[in-house]
Amino acid sequence: MSDTPYLLEVAVSVALLASAIGFAIGLAVGRGRQPRWQEKGSFVHKVSIGFADLDRLDAVMLRFEVESGSRLQGVEIGELRLPERSGVAIVTRGKHVFVPDDRSVLRTGDQVLVVAALGQVSAVEERLRSVSRYGRLATWAEDMDDHSGSVRAFGVRRRSGVTAA
Repeated sequence: MSDTPYLLEVAVSVALLASAIGFAIGLAVGRGRQPRWQEKGSFVHKVSIGFADLDRLDAVMLRFEVESGSRLQGVEIGELRLPERSGVAIVTRGKHVFVPDDRSVLRTGDQVLVVAALGQVSAVEERLRSVSRYGRLATWAEDMDDHSGSVRAFGVRRRSGVTAA
């Protein structure tokens, strides 16, 4: 009698057992597949934005921290006016994690997760940088910096040395 079928059966059993143990350890340690964050390295106007792909949802999760000196401090979530198909998913404040509503106010040190559709990532980044630079009146302030639609159209001149914050 040949030992080949017996050895084949043992090898298959060991392989199945090893893969099951590896899967269980992966679930216990990694808690499923974690997104890999990619830092964009952009520190424009005190907002550094990282992102992770959410493959199955055709979406991207962006992460940023409200840093000291950023005009994101004191801004309500609703005042961010993020593009359609995007929104703030979670805010981490110290050890407290919560899902914000439109009236939740950002504070220094907040870690914020934003979910955006794949086509909206650059618009979300642009909006966050704008609010970080100008605060809650970002859209209005940008219009003031743009020569069309500014107070100059009404014949009002800015004092020398005064710029939009």
